[in-house]
Amino acid sequence: MMMISNKWIALIGGALLVGGIGCGDDDPAPSTNNNNNNTTGTNNDTTGTNNDTTGTNNDTTGTNNDTTVAQTARLQVIHNSPDPGAETVDVYVNGEMFLDDFDYLTSTPFQDVPAGVELSVAIAGGDSESVADAIATFEYTLEADSSTILVAGGVLDPSAFDSIPDGQGAFNLFAIANAEETATGGARAAVFHGGVDAPAVDIRLNNDPNAVPVEGAAFGDATAYLDLPAGELILLDVLVSESGARAASFQALVPEVAAVVAASGFIAGGDEVPGFGLYAFLASGGQAIPLPQAARAQVIHNAADPSAAVVDVYLNGNIALDDFAFRNASPFITVPSSADIPVSVEGGDSTEAGDAVATVRFEPGSTNVIIANGVLDTADFVENPSGEDIAFGLWVKTDAREAALDPTKVEFFGVHGATDAPNVDIRTGADVLLGDIMYGDISDYLAIDPASYLLNVTAAGNPAFIAHSATLDATTLGGAALTVLASGFLDPSTNNDGEDFQLVAFPATGGPAIVLPELLP
Repeated sequence: MMMISNKWIALIGGALLVGGIGCGDDDPAPSTNNNNNNTTGTNNDTTGTNNDTTGTNNDTTGTNNDTTVAQTARLQVIHNSPDPGAETVDVYVNGEMFLDDFDYLTSTPFQDVPAGVELSVAIAGGDSESVADAIATFEYTLEADSSTILVAGGVLDPSAFDSIPDGQGAFNLFAIANAEETATGGARAAVFHGGVDAPAVDIRLNNDPNAVPVEGAAFGDATAYLDLPAGELILLDVLVSESGARAASFQALVPEVAAVVAASGFIAGGDEVPGFGLYAFLASGGQAIPLPQAARAQVIHNAADPSAAVVDVYLNGNIALDDFAFRNASPFITVPSSADIPVSVEGGDSTEAGDAVATVRFEPGSTNVIIANGVLDTADFVENPSGEDIAFGLWVKTDAREAALDPTKVEFFGVHGATDAPNVDIRTGADVLLGDIMYGDISDYLAIDPASYLLNVTAAGNPAFIAHSATLDATTLGGAALTVLASGFLDPSTNNDGEDFQLVAFPATGGPAIVLPELLP
């Protein structure tokens, strides 16, 4: 447990004395001679005859009336070093213990410290006996009335960690100047990049490409304080500056406070080191608050009912997809996790959300594909041959991917979404890719080489009965993750002339379906 030593009070006094505040070379030293502090009445005559009040030796108490005001600054210290060897440290200032057993992801409150004098800040292991055990020492001189945050970041030996790029990640005390302790009318946050193996990053808010308040922040960089709306859930995407690729996503319900939001840990992760995360350090100090991971979701419109050809999709009462057409998909977006989200689907000319058709809840860090499927009025359509319910609904694959786990492969999962089709197999040559899948089934991921494939949809267990054949050209899709669906009606004439049966695919970027070219018999 972190303790702030009482010797710090003595340190302030000692620093002021050494600095000689108010006692420069041309100033007379304060008198400690009692020869002119006579209380016998001879020279301190209270009758007014010899009551000297010239100010030179105007001492009537026997003590020295020095009214010099000590110069101080405000300081907070944050432990953000993810090095397992520095998980708990001791901090010495000018040789005296300042912080005993200072733990990773904790901070001190702001406090007054001497200004205008050099402070030697030494970091030692948590079991140190004195400043002689220091492993690193840093010198600082704080300006009077300034407010500063010192962030301990980096690792003691970057070469010991394979994931840290050359020239990055060395242990240091990083100073954030013009620090703020309070906020009014909203939240105020400075952002510090302390991810030791992370590249330069941008931070995007609420999926808005125009809301990128942090751009090109490299390890050790800190931003000025940003204004954030208090009491609102904010979604944050951490993007690699060079490529724009998303590295991680978080969410924060921000109170009306001033804080430092620090990236910490290792992007590469591992059993021996803390993983990458964002943490809020409040001005009041204490344990850092981890920002929960947000979730990711893509929405696919595969409901072939002509009455639902174009719809509006509302999440939590807010329009999310306007005029969303059949056989289209959204890109993956960042969505809140650990919260119930009502989903409403209305006609394409709607003006507000109606009753929810489903409520979804996403796990932190999860990647999800939501598939809208089925028909609005089951009485108007042919029943499913296997007796499955064909009413409109939302299906969710909760372990989806935005990219293949193996960048040399194409990975996809299959969905049987044709309401009037029986159980089927999907085959390529003699190989069964998906066997005996019924309406509503969602498969696990399959990995295939980037090549061209002839896919045959056959009756389950009967390869001779081919209902549909199509070509999947995956020659240029190495590293991609796809959703492949059976879509439409086998017999449109008995299903309100809805769209004909096709195999369709959607990449993570969304957009119109890739309709796999049909091979006619």
